[in-house]
Amino acid sequence: MEDKVEEYEARLRKRVGEGEYERHKELVMLLARNLAIEDVLWEEILIHIRNFDVRTKLLRERNQIVKDIHTEFRSLNIEIPTLIETKTENFMNFLGDLENDDSDKERNERNQSDITG
Repeated sequence: MEDKVEEYEARLRKRVGEGEYERHKELVMLLARNLAIEDVLWEEILIHIRNFDVRTKLLRERNQIVKDIHTEFRSLNIEIPTLIETKTENFMNFLGDLENDDSDKERNERNQSDITG
């Protein structure tokens, strides 16, 4: 994760400029750390996608990190990248697909039991 934090910090440093980076170094470092944590949480959510309780807990943690990220971006007066929103939208679509898969599976099981009587 440390590599990701350094990567995010370097990108943010370029984005805000050297003067702003020096003035807000701690905030840039915090933002970089939170972006890396958000990445890790996404990976964990995908690993535990079918476990409702674990997934819900991880989503809550991720939502708090995203709120912090948005606040930090606003504090630095830089636009919030749409990547965060895209991840969320894609994930919600994926969850919808999972629910459809479960419904199809249940429907097939009911049909099978109706056939076999």
